[in-house]
Amino acid sequence: MSTKMTRMSIDVPLKDHRRIKILAAAEGASIREFVIDCIHEKIYSQKVPNKKTLKAMEDARKGKTKKAANFDDLCKQLDI
Repeated sequence: MSTKMTRMSIDVPLKDHRRIKILAAAEGASIREFVIDCIHEKIYSQKVPNKKTLKAMEDARKGKTKKAANFDDLCKQLDI
């Protein structure tokens, strides 16, 4: 199954282009491959919270949180 592609054209400062070229060569990759890898790292490194985390975030927004004076107090409240 082939992936549909689109062409992008961007202006890059000369010093950045040189650095990209050097880094790509060091990895044995083309500039295109290197840039696509960098894009993938950036857009896919974003963490998406799971249901449990989303619920905890919502509870926190609603003020449904534990308050503790210190770590020992928190452990006592959580029975740990």
